Amino acid sequence: MPYCPDCEEEFRPEVKTCPECNVDLVDALERGNGDLEVAFTVMYESKAHIIRGYLENEGIPCQLENATFSMEPVPVPSLMKVRLWTRKEDVQRARQLIGEHEKFSACSACGGVVLDEDRVCDFCGAALEP
Repeated sequence: MPYCPDCEEEFRPEVKTCPECNVDLVDALERGNGDLEVAFTVMYESKAHIIRGYLENEGIPCQLENATFSMEPVPVPSLMKVRLWTRKEDVQRARQLIGEHEKFSACSACGGVVLDEDRVCDFCGAALEP
């Protein structure tokens, strides 16, 4: 099956050009983290999907890596992380966009997404600027 190298959508064999991106399709996608970087780490999967949708609407493609592990009946917070990966060239813009969002900001020490009212980063323990 051919794939679009830009949006990574899969198409039927007879399609030769991505109708959305207007680029020629390729037989295989190059995978790997060579050009990707973690832009954010969040504690809850639902929050990660909201941030991903927001960034993708701003033209920044994202991938989620769910590192969640929970034990019933109580989840283990340090084991419930979801990483949002973007292209290296988009990381700073992604962090800036989240920083401008009304409810979230990024920890300047580790890039973790924190609520504006938080005073300490849940991920690295750094003090957050008010």
